[in-house]
Order: sequence, then structure tokens, then C-alpha cells
Amino acid sequence: MTYSVFHNAKIKGISCVIPPKEVSLLDDNTLYDGDSKKLERVINSSGFLKRRIAASDVMTSDMCLQAALDLIEHLQIKKETIDGLLFLSYTPDYLMPATSYILHHKLGLSSNCVVMDIPQACSGYEIGLFQASMLLNAGYKRILLLVGDCFSKFSDMFDNHTAPVFGDAGTATLIDYDETSAPSYYNIYSDGSGYDALICPNGGFRTPPTADKFYKDGRFQYCSHMHGGRIFDFTLQKIAPSITELLDCAHCVEEDINYFVMHQANKFILQNIADILNIPEYKIPMTTLTKYGNQCGASVPCTISDNLQRQVSSEHLKVMLSGFGVGLSWANAIVELDKIYCSPLINYKG
Repeated sequence: MTYSVFHNAKIKGISCVIPPKEVSLLDDNTLYDGDSKKLERVINSSGFLKRRIAASDVMTSDMCLQAALDLIEHLQIKKETIDGLLFLSYTPDYLMPATSYILHHKLGLSSNCVVMDIPQACSGYEIGLFQASMLLNAGYKRILLLVGDCFSKFSDMFDNHTAPVFGDAGTATLIDYDETSAPSYYNIYSDGSGYDALICPNGGFRTPPTADKFYKDGRFQYCSHMHGGRIFDFTLQKIAPSITELLDCAHCVEEDINYFVMHQANKFILQNIADILNIPEYKIPMTTLTKYGNQCGASVPCTISDNLQRQVSSEHLKVMLSGFGVGLSWANAIVELDKIYCSPLINYKG
């Protein structure tokens, strides 16, 4: 059992941006061949109803940029004090260069700032916090963590019945070096044998764009698809034990944790994890997925902003964060949020 503990990484603020366009599952009469009763059962069991979709010319980086500027303004941060920028997403602007360099330029950050892209989705927020904490332990003082995705860009993923659940979002989190910070704990796991359970096989260099990989309407055939059954089995087998392990490593019990903020995979999965761990459901927010969809790596910070914004802004909370999905990967973190700046969810303004 491997875990990490950091004693000097303090989360100072969280800002989250979502697109203004709202789409409801009820708006699509082609789902489940128009069987309204089946659709109603799926909505009731999964919790999904509405999601936010970015305009065709709005990228993940655009929403992350707005979130970062909101954070910088409200925390009154001097840009030259930011010495690390991390961008975690599966929907970058380009194959080359890394989107973090573009964001570095648009934010006007110092040339002393290290930047990097990390391709992660559902467990991206926890992995990003872990990477930021490692940088702080390597001599950096202030890290800007940008996490988000626009899975709506994989347009043909929405041509099947399993995938019209993803919502777009971009987030920013500021993490400072602070020797008075409470310790934070992480455990991170990988299972590459499940790489094809949620996959976009076309568009990379193994299967590059060719003339035959386009639909008649001009859309590219990403052939993105999700094997819902395999993802479901994975979450029920792996997530609860890994959370228990991290609680043990941190010498914590469930009562010590104010909230378990989990990736908004679907309501049924979260309810089952709560049952396995014997956690009361009020400690696991589940409403964000109903209003905004599965926001991939952004779902954890968006859930904090959507459900806990007032509390984390005025109280000291100890929270368990948990992300799981694409890879397959899963990661957990125990962090303390002590009267931080936390925006309510902000609508994107281009």
C-alpha cells in the first residue's frame, strides 16, 4: 500500500467556470428509441438530467483562463509570484504545443514559471493536487492548477445511449507553500488493462485523420465510446477499498471527514460507494451531476463550488476527494479547506 503525505501545501482558492448553454436529456427524443419510460428510469437511477455544453469555438482552456483570472483578482495575486502552472485535460487546444504554454502567455506569467500539460480526466483533480504538492516540495512557492474538459467536442460520443451525460467545465485552484498547513494525504492507482473502457481511438498518430474518417456532415469520426458495464464494475470494486486505505494511512475515521467529495460519475455509483463505506449520504454531494452532468476532472472542484461554497469560505473543513475513470485510474486525497476563496459556479463569458 503506497501513499503520500505533504505538510506544506495549502489550497488558497477555487474558481469554476461552466458554459451557459444547458441541454436536457428530455430534449432528445431519439434517446432509447423514444421510449420515455425507459428514459425516465435511467434519469431516476443515474441522476443525470441536464448538462452544460460549450459553444463550438469555446475550448477547455478558455474556461480555465476565465477561472484563473477570477482567482487572481479575488485573491489579489501578483502574477509574477506564480511559479508553476499545471493544465490537466483530455481536450487540449492543439496536439502541439502544450496548452499550458498558451495559458502561460494569455495570463502573462513570468518566464520563471514552469508549465506542463498532464492528460487526465476523471481523476485529474486529485492527481493535479498531488503534482502541485510535489512541486512545492521541490522548491516552488505557488502553483496554479487548471483542470477541465469539453467532452462535447467528441461529438460522435453523443450518438449512442451511454454517453450523453458529460458536461463541460474549466476550473482553477491556487496552492501555496505554507509550513503551517495541515498535512494532506494521497493515494493514486492505475489499471492500464482497462484502457479501452472509455476511449477515443481516432485522431492520434496511431489512427490519424484520413479522408475516410469523416461523416457526411463533415464531423470527424472520433469513434469515442464508453463501456458502461466495465466502468461500473471497476468503480464498485476499487473505489471504496482505496478510500478506506487512505483513511487508515491518515489515521482518520469517517467521522473525522466533513464531506466526501467524489467524481460525479452517476448517482447510483455514489450511493453504492456510500453504502459500502457506511457513510451517510448527506456527506456525499450528488446534485451537481443532475444540473451540470459528468464534468470529468472538473467535477470535484465544481461540486465543492456548487454544494460547499459558503461553508469552505467561512469554515474549516476536512474533506476526502475522490476521482476515478479514464485510464483506468483512481485517486483520493484528504485535504483541509480553511476559509478559502471559493466562487459560486460562473457562467463563461467569451
